[in-house]
Amino acid sequence: MLGTARKVRTTMTMWRRSLWRYRLTTAGVSLTLFGAATALRDLPRPISVAAAVAGCLVSAMDVRANRRRARMVRFQSRDSDTYRDVTSQSADLGPIVESAHDIGVLMARENTRLRKGPIRAEVDGSDYLLPRELKSWSFDFLARRARTAAMHNGPVLGLATDLPTEEDEATVMLRRARYFDFYGSNLLAPFDVWEAGRRMPTLRGRDLILDRHGRLRTFKRSRLANTVGVSTLAFTTDGQLLLVAQTKDNVGSPGLIAPSGSGALEPRDVPRDHSRLTVEEIIVNGAVRELQEECNLKPGEVGESRVVGHGRWISRGAMPEFCAVTLLKLTSDQALDRAIRRVERPYVDEVMAVNLAPLAQWDPGRPLDILPDDARHAASWPLAFGLACLAECMNDESWPLRKEIGALLDQ
Repeated sequence: MLGTARKVRTTMTMWRRSLWRYRLTTAGVSLTLFGAATALRDLPRPISVAAAVAGCLVSAMDVRANRRRARMVRFQSRDSDTYRDVTSQSADLGPIVESAHDIGVLMARENTRLRKGPIRAEVDGSDYLLPRELKSWSFDFLARRARTAAMHNGPVLGLATDLPTEEDEATVMLRRARYFDFYGSNLLAPFDVWEAGRRMPTLRGRDLILDRHGRLRTFKRSRLANTVGVSTLAFTTDGQLLLVAQTKDNVGSPGLIAPSGSGALEPRDVPRDHSRLTVEEIIVNGAVRELQEECNLKPGEVGESRVVGHGRWISRGAMPEFCAVTLLKLTSDQALDRAIRRVERPYVDEVMAVNLAPLAQWDPGRPLDILPDDARHAASWPLAFGLACLAECMNDESWPLRKEIGALLDQ
């Protein structure tokens, strides 16, 4: 039922945006109906006929103009873009993390601060609004993808400022947005917009994430929604890691293997006590929620969780990504016996449990080698990023969950 409700809300949102795009058509139809209705009244027939004809003409002209505009716009994917120039200039930010399909950066100084202690967070009172230059393309881009992708226009949270570094006590600002805003901004960045007859792109997707020096824009200076991606690596009591094979229609990492739970941060992940908000608590809330939804787990089956890292997914509009690790209170067999929830079937193809490489072989610079051989080629970037962060934490003897996870892996 919830899946049907999501589809209905998504369809209604697309209809509302279509009505705004075809507002002249809507006015024309209204004139036509007015003319037809008043033809049966006492108004002079020429007025009714004129209104009906005018309505038909306005509607026809608007439909023709919008269809012509849609045919003239092309969204050219940059799938082969390796972002090597970007990563070479981002070396001071932290280690580069690559999967078979994507690339991003692990924010080293921010992670050091994140692991030292709580970072205050606040939710901005104003919502994110798409910039005018993106609005003109976002509907066409969204409408083409919405025909096949499994998505809905739910509320999300984005980063409006960057995480502090060193001993900085700055407060991190979160901002409310809608998923379609994220789709029309961050997910538009891997594309270039071309209009028929032009020799240069009308919009270069790279310009959305890079400044004039070719470096990643900070979240404070960004014009994008920067929805916060959250995930967690969940270990069962018999030392296996749960993974989720996503469907091909999943917008996140279509057809790839993702962490135990992954998705976007939502306003409901923010604790009600707004006076003591911390980044860590909000991230853990979102990651555990996704874990429970995708693996069909109950709250009592989820143990302790810790945030292990923060990064930026460069090939996804340089969006912010956080990963946590979670200790479960059930075995892998018990977890795999659960049926996938009906509402999650458009997104989750299968839940798996795998054994990782021996701890002595873990290298943060080669996170995919931690996985079994048959899972490496299909690993999503959030999975590679999460494993890199976890490997770093396991090399830190002061990390709180090091002994517990080490004991699980040694079974």
